[in-house]
Amino acid sequence: MSGSGARYRQPALEDLLNPKSIVIVGLSARPGSTGRRILENLRRADFGGTVYGVHPSGRDVDAVAVYRSLADVPDTPTVAVVCTPGDTVAALVEQSGEKGCRGVVVFASGFEETADGAARADRLRELAGRYGMSLVGPNCLGVFNPGRGLWLTGTRYGADLRAGPVAVVSQSGSGCILLAGSGRLGFSYVISSGNETVTGLADYLDYLVQEPSTRAVGIVVEGLSDAEGVMAAVRKGHDNGVAVVALKVGRTELGARNVASHTGAIAGDARAYEAFCRRAGIVTVTDFDELTEALAALSTLRTGPAGERVAFVGLSGGEIGLVSDVAADFGVRQTAAEDEESGAVRLARLSPGTREELARILPDFATIANPLDGTGQLVGDPERFGRLAAAVAADPGVDLLTVILDAPPSLGDRLVTSYSHLLATLPGVRLRSGTPVMVLSNYGGGLHPFAAEALAGSDIPIVHGTRAGMAAVAAVTTAAAHVRATAQDDAQPDVTVTDSGPAESLRAVRRALDASPAGQVSHEVLAELAERYGLRLPRRITADSADGAVAAAASVGFPLVLKTASPKVVHKSDFGGVAVGLSTPAQVREAYEAVTSSVAGHLGEPAPQVVVEEMVTGGVEAFVGCGLDPVYGQVLALGAGGTLVELQPDPALALLPVSPGEARRMVAGTPLARLFAGYRGSPPADADAFVDLVQRVARLSADLREAEVEIDLNPVAVLPRGQGVRVLDFRIVAAAGPRPAP
Repeated sequence: MSGSGARYRQPALEDLLNPKSIVIVGLSARPGSTGRRILENLRRADFGGTVYGVHPSGRDVDAVAVYRSLADVPDTPTVAVVCTPGDTVAALVEQSGEKGCRGVVVFASGFEETADGAARADRLRELAGRYGMSLVGPNCLGVFNPGRGLWLTGTRYGADLRAGPVAVVSQSGSGCILLAGSGRLGFSYVISSGNETVTGLADYLDYLVQEPSTRAVGIVVEGLSDAEGVMAAVRKGHDNGVAVVALKVGRTELGARNVASHTGAIAGDARAYEAFCRRAGIVTVTDFDELTEALAALSTLRTGPAGERVAFVGLSGGEIGLVSDVAADFGVRQTAAEDEESGAVRLARLSPGTREELARILPDFATIANPLDGTGQLVGDPERFGRLAAAVAADPGVDLLTVILDAPPSLGDRLVTSYSHLLATLPGVRLRSGTPVMVLSNYGGGLHPFAAEALAGSDIPIVHGTRAGMAAVAAVTTAAAHVRATAQDDAQPDVTVTDSGPAESLRAVRRALDASPAGQVSHEVLAELAERYGLRLPRRITADSADGAVAAAASVGFPLVLKTASPKVVHKSDFGGVAVGLSTPAQVREAYEAVTSSVAGHLGEPAPQVVVEEMVTGGVEAFVGCGLDPVYGQVLALGAGGTLVELQPDPALALLPVSPGEARRMVAGTPLARLFAGYRGSPPADADAFVDLVQRVARLSADLREAEVEIDLNPVAVLPRGQGVRVLDFRIVAAAGPRPAP
């Protein structure tokens, strides 16, 4: 047991994962039955607690007392392991609660993942709540902890599993089998969480990040039901030095459909998931190889890097070139002195002093760079290699030293001896410099055991495979960056709101939505909100006739834009609903007839109302929008705007609130960064004003959260530096209902 006095979201989970006694419901003597396999696992692992059985036969199994019902068990077992079909589970869970069990493990399927299983799932939640129990599953493979001999599972994971600092929670049972069978990790707990009907990912994480023997948690996620709880648990892990690494299943449309058919989970939008992980401080990976190597690295390192600046050192020009190629795929880039963004892997710049020291160590033909090829001359010279590694690790601009060194399991004895001597220099380098050190083998099958033995007992991880190893390097730097960035990214935007503020904004929007059959906020209310939140709109007047449009043009002034005001038209240019560059009354009259006729033809009904608007010229067209994700909450998106907004495959997304630093990082990840800098001779745009606008939109969205709306500003004209921004189109509509499971 953890014995830490920690406070958990589900207090009974402490007892479930550390039981004094277990009752196997459905324990029979039949070879291969689930109950029999669980008993065999407990015996093989030498579980120290008492084990009971329940079966209608009442016949003892392998010296374990078996009773006809739970009520007949003379003691109060801590945990009931239910190994019976789905239609029997609810009654047995109720009996477990009446008996006083603190937790239940349910293997059976037939709950949320089936069309008629929702009522069964609701019944389990009701019973668990009534009796204060935690419940693993249903539709799972159970729980094991090799350090305590706890095997609440009928699966045989292998005889060589060892205790260690890695915990795993996987909604996929096969994910547990794969990670446990990799041979790369030692485990504190492995939990096959299944449907998470009662006890969810947030509950497990909350427990595991407070568990003293755990240094890294890997999660295999099909869908999230409690994003806020997960975020709170992950951040508690940051305080305790525990990193969380996530592999998401169902990031694509096809994958999401398969997830839904398996567990009934709503997969959520893939980009919103990435934004959630950045905000929560979860390290993300894309496959099981990356997950395994990231967990190996994070659980071995006892001190994370102080920054993201990485130096790569190897002894082969070809392999250094390969590492450079793969590093580029991961977005690794040379750091610049003025670059203050965090959260990415960067190539460290070696200082002049370090370069001078390396020149004394390396042969004349060596090129001093990062990544650094120490050349094959050092393979047989561990003393020079140690000096080289020490020089790089001691550089004040290096936060993490990654040594590229391969010693495949079938390597010849002479080379194994040489590589072992090279590796043996690294613990001293780590100790003297204080800089974290990793070893990356380009071969995915690992290192020769003699070579690996050179680092045994140190906190220097060995990661396998160029791509998976690079993912592990990124995981290490990203985990450290997440901890540093959390406070900044949670900062509430400092935006002044005029008049009566959020309460009046919410009331006005609700009234406007109630009055609109199309669920769209009127131009009048939008203008009020724009004034209140400092969203600068062009001068505009609404008209519902050609004469009215001409009169409005005289008031607004030329040149101007005329566009449809129909709430049924979202992308106005697609409907012929916009005319630009109008400079005379005649042009306004002609544009009115053309726009209203075109829109009416598309809609099949009259659309006489238009907006006559000041024409803003120049600048970069951008968009900012806020929506409501059913899993992750309010999400802000931004990117290049105008008519091409939907052709941009990956606009930047973030969860609210959005700090100024995060807004700048979002811009940097889109084409806006180049456009704002002055693309093809254009003057630099007012990027700071756009960041301020993003803050204001985020504040508006947060204030309107209860109204459940979508906010869209497209296009936004970002004018030359010092001239600010102008919002050329502004819409607020009622959000669509929660998406059905894909």
